[in-house]
Amino acid sequence: MPHNYQPRISATTLNDPVRAVEFMNGDANTIFRSARIRPSDLNGEIGLKKFVDFCEHASAALGLPDFGWRVGSVFDLQNLGTLGEFIKQAPTLGAAFSLFRNAFPVVQSDSEMRLSVEGDKALLTYRILDNSIWPRQQDAELTLSVFNSLVKSATGPDWRPEKLLLEHESSALRCENKAGPRCPVQFGAPSNTLVFSACLLDLPLPGSENSAFKEASQSIVLSARQSERQAPVSVRVRRELLMRIGRESFEQTTVAAALGMSRRTLRRKLEDEGEKFSRLLASCRMEIAKRMLRAPGTQLHDISERLGYSEVSAFERAFRQQEGATPSQYRKQTSA
Repeated sequence: MPHNYQPRISATTLNDPVRAVEFMNGDANTIFRSARIRPSDLNGEIGLKKFVDFCEHASAALGLPDFGWRVGSVFDLQNLGTLGEFIKQAPTLGAAFSLFRNAFPVVQSDSEMRLSVEGDKALLTYRILDNSIWPRQQDAELTLSVFNSLVKSATGPDWRPEKLLLEHESSALRCENKAGPRCPVQFGAPSNTLVFSACLLDLPLPGSENSAFKEASQSIVLSARQSERQAPVSVRVRRELLMRIGRESFEQTTVAAALGMSRRTLRRKLEDEGEKFSRLLASCRMEIAKRMLRAPGTQLHDISERLGYSEVSAFERAFRQQEGATPSQYRKQTSA
């Protein structure tokens, strides 16, 4: 990744976290300093890490381990600008989430939002792709809480999801916590996921009568795609690899096609940036491996399989060559 590149998020997304801190008599300025946020950062976009750090520091300063979920439950979609306005004007819940997913890069880069249907279940998934942005528990729970609230706007306040999956290892969110999702919660998942009945996607949203929705949503999605393409090619390749590893093919030809170019063109463009596909792939694999090694109880076999190595020994060799230590040694060093 180019040394001067950093994932970004619209500064207006901080509006509700800041309001929550002030409402609870917290010191927002102190938290700004802890997260290294300057007043000038609040115009336009800020670094995604700064947003995540603000939420983590706010949770600690206020003594509220469920800070993210609380903020997400009252989050105003107007903070997302035009995207937020049209999400609320979508004809159905499914259309709202489809627009949210396809236009998400307008608000936040280097992140993944997916909507999939498996049988009679809908899975709404979110995660930040940059594994160096950690811890990020409050951000994950805030985002899933926003999704949860959007579903409730169509179903009513008594609705609850069927399951919540979180990538972190522990949380204040529990089934018995009335302020939380009020459903089973699973930790240590590959991504943060809200699971609910797929039939809800057909429900209409309140106040969704807007004849301009289709045309406007297409324009927003086009802007999102243009925003994604403005990033350096090496960054776009990293995003694609981090989304694909452990889930689908991440072979160079497949990644090139996903980015709208041939394998040869991709190789040439990466060379122009002083980069190679093989080096990016190795870096992304090690990034994921180190995150998984820091999670207690994760088996080397599971890590090796997710990263696409044929054998555990191949993963161990690659890790040692890249990091100068075996996976077991790295785990001991980081847990000490």
